[in-house]
Order: sequence, then C-alpha cells, then structure tokens
Amino acid sequence: MRQPSRTDPLFVAVESEKITRADVAGLAAGRIAAVRVPGLLSAARCHAITAALADAEMDRYDESRVFPVVAKFGPAINDHRNGGDLREDYWEAADAAEKGWSTLGLPDAPRELCLAAFRAAWPDVTPGTRQGRQMHVGIVREINAGLQVHFDDAVREYAGRLLDAEVVAQLAFNIYVQVPPGGGETVLWRRRWQPSDEDLRIPGGYGYRESVADGAQSLTLRPTLGEGFLFDPRHYHTVRPATDGRRISIGCFVGLTDEGRLALWS
Repeated sequence: MRQPSRTDPLFVAVESEKITRADVAGLAAGRIAAVRVPGLLSAARCHAITAALADAEMDRYDESRVFPVVAKFGPAINDHRNGGDLREDYWEAADAAEKGWSTLGLPDAPRELCLAAFRAAWPDVTPGTRQGRQMHVGIVREINAGLQVHFDDAVREYAGRLLDAEVVAQLAFNIYVQVPPGGGETVLWRRRWQPSDEDLRIPGGYGYRESVADGAQSLTLRPTLGEGFLFDPRHYHTVRPATDGRRISIGCFVGLTDEGRLALWS
C-alpha cells in the first residue's frame, strides 16, 4: 500500500478520562480523528458482561452480505434496510433484544451503558427516534475474523432521513468488554467515499477492497479491556483479525442533530 507523502496533523487519536463536549465537537468538526477513553468500564464489569453473554443467544449479521462472520446480540440497522428504508422487522428485533437482555441478570442494559458515556459531555442525549419510535441503542458484536473495509453514513444509506431529526455529523462508539491477546486492531483511514470507489466494492459484500484507501493516512489502534472508543465512521475503517481469543464490544452510532442534541441508535 502506498504511504502518504504528507500527513494531516489533525488526523490523530487523543486520550480522555471521559468523553467531553470538546471531544464530540472536535470529532464533528474534523479537528481530531478518534477519542480513546481507557478504563471506561472496569475489568470486573467487563467480565460480568461477558460471563452473562455466555448464556445469551447470539445472532449473526446477514452472511450473504457480511463476511467474515460477525456474531451479534441486538439488531443492526443495515440488516433491516430495504433500499433506502428501514423494514418493520427492525422493531421486532429490537423488542426481542430488550427482552433477551433483561433475562441475563445484569444491572445495565447496553442502551444505558452507551447513554451514560455521553451524559456528562452533552446536555441532551437520547435514543434517536424514527416516526416517533425510539431506535434501539447498544449492539453487542463479536468480531474475531475481522471486517471488510467500509464506511458508515446514514445520510447516504437512507433515503431522506433515518431519524426524525436531521443528522449533521455521525460518530461511532464502542466499549470493549473482551479483547484478544493479539490482533483485533481498528484501522482508520483519512479517506471518505467518492463515487469512483464503487469500482472497488467487494462483489456481494458491504465493503471495499483495501486498495480504496491507497495513499491515505491511517491510524491503527489496538483496543484495551474496558476502553471506550469514539470516531467518525464516515472515514473508511476496518478491524483486523484477532490472532487468538475473542473481541467483543458494545456499541452504537451517535448523531449530532440540527437541533443540537445527540441521538443514539444501533
């Protein structure tokens, strides 16, 4: 892969003790590339969550589109997308996930873990709504074999609006509750989608050949147990395969809306 001849000093990852308003604003404005919050959850809480998940019935992303296989607990909007619309079965999957999580005996649902991470940073943080209905927040994902290079952008992927409010900046958030001893890094490129990129789309898949980011500056970030990670998913990104062990996270998307609030969804 070609290396960039020049680098952008703003395309950096910063560490914070907690997510702050400046972190969210900096990501939305493009002043930073990613925010890392080590120890957002204690090791004990992470172990309790992964122990409870051993009794949970995990689902998988649509294997005709998402490969390698990714196990999950809870709905992902792109598995329920029909063209630029959201199918009705999304809401059925969201209800099933809420009921399933309630049987695991844990004090906090994924929704609360995600919302709590942002409450000190922003005065108005809520689940996003679509046609007045609250979106599901908090998906558990086990990504052991890696991901295709891709971007996430609800404005492009959904006709009109995904949410009732207009999303002016989209972020992605993850908390790592189990990390492998090797591999599992997130790679983020300073490169957004361009129309000509469709020539490099993987047939049948949701992602692109890695050459789509040739020559672009990148960050490679290895997760740590209990770490919170926030970044702009409109940049191309991927997850490298774990060399051993399991890589489990709880996450959601975060939209900064034209009303000045943060709306979360999964």
